[in-house]
Amino acid sequence: SGHIAAVGYDMFLQLMENAVADLKGEPITEPLEPEINLPLSAFIPESYVPDIDQRLSAYRRLARMTGLKEIAAVKEEMLDRYGPLPDETSNLLLKIMLKVLSVRGGVKRLDISGRNLSLYFSEVHQKHPFGIVDMVSASPKKYRFTVDHVLKVKLQKADAQGAVVEIKNILKEIAMRVNR
Repeated sequence: SGHIAAVGYDMFLQLMENAVADLKGEPITEPLEPEINLPLSAFIPESYVPDIDQRLSAYRRLARMTGLKEIAAVKEEMLDRYGPLPDETSNLLLKIMLKVLSVRGGVKRLDISGRNLSLYFSEVHQKHPFGIVDMVSASPKKYRFTVDHVLKVKLQKADAQGAVVEIKNILKEIAMRVNR
């Protein structure tokens, strides 16, 4: 009973679920925590949210996001509470959105370099991993696989905002194809 205070309620439940699955002999699949590498500054500036406890609370809340509606709600709350979002905070929300969409598509790492997008996959987190192959076959000029199973995409949009919208649509298509 004293362990909950030491590790937190969410972590305690996860540890208990893993222990029960282990006792039953079931495989334990760790939750997917995608790495999102964008060439954008993404943080909550001290000048926007001066209180460190409120900033840390916002970061914790954002780290637990699993749905796009949650992100929209946090954005509305921040706008209402602190005013217009600085670019860095908008970028942070975009990064969280890409993380949520990456989890849905089984993407473990997303890299953007210029107009090049690289997606690394976790097949364990996909119901139908070959759905990506179907996507590449349908648009071979847009998508290509490398020998080490990385999906490479040449983005059409050069500006950061346009690229993020394009990546969002690609991740939605991947999620649709791998989760049938």
